Amino acid sequence: MKPACLPDGLGHLWAKSPGRSEGQALTLVEHTWEVLERLRELAILRPGLPAHIGQPRLWHLLFWAAFLHDWGKAARGFQRVLRGKERRWYYRHEVLSLAFIDWVAGNLSTGEKFFLVAAIATHHKDYDELRDYLDPLDEESDPLPEMLKQIDEKSAQALYGWLNVCARGWIEQLEMDALGVQMPAFPPSANEAVARLTPAAIRSSLRLLDQAMRRWEEDPPPAEDLRPGVLLRGLMLQADHLASSGWGALPVPRWEQEPILKAARVTVDRLYPHQREAARATGHTLLFAPTGTGKTEAALLWAVNQHAPRLFYTLPYQASMNAMYDRLTPIFPDQVGLLHGRSTLALFRRWMDQNYTAEEAFSLARALHNRAALPYYPVRVFSPYQMLKAAFQLKGFEALLSDFCEAAFVLDEIHAYEPARLAMIIQTMAYLARYYGARFLVMSATLPSPIRHSLEEALGQLTTLAASPRMLSGLRRHRLFLQEGDLLDEANLQAIEEFTLQGHQTLVVCNTVRRAQQTWMWMKDHLPEEVPLFLLHGRFTGRDRARKEQAMLEAAGLDQRSRRPLVVVATQVVEVSLNLDLDGLFSDPAPLEALLQRFGRVNRLGARSLAPVFVFRHIDDSFRRIYRPPEQIQYTLEILEAESQKTRGRGLQIDERRLPRWLDDIYTGAVLEAWQKEYQRSAQEFRQIFLDSLQPFRSNQTLAAQFDRLFDGTEVLPEPLYDEYLALHDSERALEADSLLVPLSWGFYARLVQRHALLEGERGFPPVVRLPYREDIGLDLEAQPLSEDEQEA
Repeated sequence: MKPACLPDGLGHLWAKSPGRSEGQALTLVEHTWEVLERLRELAILRPGLPAHIGQPRLWHLLFWAAFLHDWGKAARGFQRVLRGKERRWYYRHEVLSLAFIDWVAGNLSTGEKFFLVAAIATHHKDYDELRDYLDPLDEESDPLPEMLKQIDEKSAQALYGWLNVCARGWIEQLEMDALGVQMPAFPPSANEAVARLTPAAIRSSLRLLDQAMRRWEEDPPPAEDLRPGVLLRGLMLQADHLASSGWGALPVPRWEQEPILKAARVTVDRLYPHQREAARATGHTLLFAPTGTGKTEAALLWAVNQHAPRLFYTLPYQASMNAMYDRLTPIFPDQVGLLHGRSTLALFRRWMDQNYTAEEAFSLARALHNRAALPYYPVRVFSPYQMLKAAFQLKGFEALLSDFCEAAFVLDEIHAYEPARLAMIIQTMAYLARYYGARFLVMSATLPSPIRHSLEEALGQLTTLAASPRMLSGLRRHRLFLQEGDLLDEANLQAIEEFTLQGHQTLVVCNTVRRAQQTWMWMKDHLPEEVPLFLLHGRFTGRDRARKEQAMLEAAGLDQRSRRPLVVVATQVVEVSLNLDLDGLFSDPAPLEALLQRFGRVNRLGARSLAPVFVFRHIDDSFRRIYRPPEQIQYTLEILEAESQKTRGRGLQIDERRLPRWLDDIYTGAVLEAWQKEYQRSAQEFRQIFLDSLQPFRSNQTLAAQFDRLFDGTEVLPEPLYDEYLALHDSERALEADSLLVPLSWGFYARLVQRHALLEGERGFPPVVRLPYREDIGLDLEAQPLSEDEQEA
């Protein structure tokens, strides 16, 4: 849509330098119109937002903030920079834009004017970075007079004419009068308007903003009082960034049941009861159903019924996020974004698989990643840590909170988080639900009572849905055998070998990378070469892990065409990332929730007879460092032992109906006390340090660094792959260089530093780990650092 009214005398003012594909500069008028178009689309997504936050003139204030936000770019110096005649302009254009506020603020209250000032002044920088303009050291160092001199009178009069001639028509053409946008009382003439462009006018606006910010520092207001400021800045950032991206109109959400049912190959009358109930549920919901009973479809049916402006599907691991992106894309065509630390690479691979050139694939992948990072797609797949970025007050967090406002969230595999991080996630959910109208569906095959109670405490009234007892009684998939000794004992490894050679597809799950590597090497030495053998853990490069996962899915996934004997050796990564369907399991002991996830990779749909799952009793000391609280493993074994004794050695048939009671029996005594203590401590600290201190118009870079340490981890380059990394980095496939990195926790990273096994990266490269790496076993973290001779080899 093009504006019906175009102002005279402003074609010479640019907002953006040439840089788009057409190579044309973008004028100030063109950019402003695009920002207002995006603002209109954002407003249509949430028409009731002004009433919800108690700011009835929200869209009015945002319209005029967007109209004026870049007018400071009219300065001669800034225009010279845009044309490449100067390297930089030493002032802030958004501060200069404040000179024009009095042209539209005549009928605003002091509070409304404050919000208008703040939205304009902070659409690039936090307020703290603009304070120098308020109190210069002396008159000679005051930048405001010089800034104003750079707007010539002819341009200023043309800007006034733009308002006077076109503003009403723009409001009507964009249909924003229906959203409460009104015409203000402009200065009666161009000459009087230009006379109001003074340093005092700018300083008055800055002082209004500064006074409010100082009051907030001294006496922080409640979150509901800060919410209008959060949304004003957030929506201003969104509209500006979306317009600058040049992608055009936002996709309109299409919430329909039919594509979900079609993808699941099921009709409405064939839905399970819990799926039908999910399709009717509104508001916060808990969904309990075993693997293979259509939880994902139920969650999507719930999401469609919310008619929310945005849907966020959250998962804990990149592999499961990638898989969910592939699953949702056909259901919501052109409406799904993928966002995680390696999503650009994941998208790049998808385009390369479709025979695009490396340059084309990189361009598309980068564009799709950038779109997913902005409020463009109606559906996005990411981890809950993206939610936490707002609480950690990362720069632009207001745009995140605005994006989350009134949205629907599906949280899958929430059992994967230990108590401290789970507390942060649940407290963020509570904050978003209370102040921003977000709605949540949490689903799990198993959810211990402490987590359920924490969700109820945080979210209030919850609709609880569960697979019917009738369905559960007919879902018999596994027979449990508790085994003596350590999985790594020679006799037990021989039992795994024998089970496989009887014609079975075997899953072996170890609790540590080292144990998985040892098991795989034993199997490699003893199994016939014709039996496929896979190893999967978290210390592979992204390239090798993706290749392994694809091969495993083809050989042992739900859609395998023929079943042949094989062995998959894995760590906990197999619990959530792959839709495998094997014949039997041999596992290290683990908490019950983890064991049940491992069971779910065996006889997944219950289409075959009861599958044996063997759990070994030996608890290695390393297990206690992995699972918190460590008593969970012992309590789990005691529960399973008591139940197994009734079977007299025939194996315990797993009854899905009894799992909640088993979980509750485990979360008692020392386990419950330790869990609650860690959860409550983390929840209280998180509220006090993060949520209670959250204020708009300023970020907190100290907390940003803490976020990286808590959640992002790091990546290292194995030294044997250094030359290949260098070659890729300097080629047209530079993005693929990152697929040679291995993820590490910061704790493990610190231990490698102590062992002198890390080298600082050169040329901006990642740190180099001086340990052996092989594509079949991954990074050998237990080895000694490579000698110079080994490095050269």
